[in-house]
Amino acid sequence: MGTASPEHIRSIPKVELHVHVEGAATPSTLASLAKKNDVHLPVQDPADLYVYEGLEDFISVYDIICRCLVAAEDFERVAYESLELAHKAGVRYREMFFSPTFALRRGVSFATLWSGLLAGLDAAQKDFGIQCRFIMDVDKPSGPGPARELIELALKYDRDYLIGIGGDAGEAGIDLSAFVDPFDFARKNGFKTTMHLSEEGPVSDIEVGVRQIGIDRVDHGFNLLDDMDLTQEVAERQIPVTVCPTSNVEIGLLEEMSAHPAPTMRRHGVLVSINSDNAEMFRIDLADEFARVQDAFGYGLDDLEDLSLAAVESSWLDETSKNEMNDQFIAQFLELRSNMGQPARDFGV
Repeated sequence: MGTASPEHIRSIPKVELHVHVEGAATPSTLASLAKKNDVHLPVQDPADLYVYEGLEDFISVYDIICRCLVAAEDFERVAYESLELAHKAGVRYREMFFSPTFALRRGVSFATLWSGLLAGLDAAQKDFGIQCRFIMDVDKPSGPGPARELIELALKYDRDYLIGIGGDAGEAGIDLSAFVDPFDFARKNGFKTTMHLSEEGPVSDIEVGVRQIGIDRVDHGFNLLDDMDLTQEVAERQIPVTVCPTSNVEIGLLEEMSAHPAPTMRRHGVLVSINSDNAEMFRIDLADEFARVQDAFGYGLDDLEDLSLAAVESSWLDETSKNEMNDQFIAQFLELRSNMGQPARDFGV
């Protein structure tokens, strides 16, 4: 099973499901927006912000970025740039998080940020042909009441592009079971649901998410293997898990990527996809993440192609669109193999 060159990896068609639009702000963009909106940055070089001692430190930097996003054109800029970055990494379709709580706390209206995000998406779609849909993150530390209010607010906006509800920020000290009602409300109103779980918390957080809240997808799921019964259930039900290995290393969950549990999850049949989480904040894109995974996990080209197809299956596209994208990706895999001098592969189709 041969490995893929950096050029080949970058050309592999990809789907990305766990990435935050705010986390794609480049240091130069951050500096420009901070100056424009009179936000003090605690460092001379904005790039120096993107170093973290843990999740709490990371979230504090994330808050600084969000304070720099004020006007619709600010949100348009980061949305466009994030999708340009994705396009260069081979991403064809993305489901991307945004976190309105940070903006709403500062008096920025939902209408302002949403119009900016859609404008950025529209421009990127025209320029790069990339497709994207949005997932609105509720702030778990704020509690279930504000989550329900935010979901009710979101119902007033464009449902063609806003397809899901997520749950972000910390887990420590939070009663996750309290989110059963707002997430049930979201699903009854046609949203898909996911939640950041077991990034810093125990495997029992995943259990609450899967068995009580009823989420459709698990984000991070870092400690899933601590409960093998739950692992088997997640595998049998094919509940997708969106892992972000570089992110987990950057915030201190791991010393090195080779210790990440994703390969073991896959061996147990868990539907795993690879994602960049906060691309610019970790100085990567999804192609970089694929290359790191290849090196750290000892993967070959077959594995990378399988991970790409797993992301298609894990997406919230309808079944017809999934099947079409799956067939398109396989055709492109085979063409790339031929062009790159790699042996052909039987995909069983």
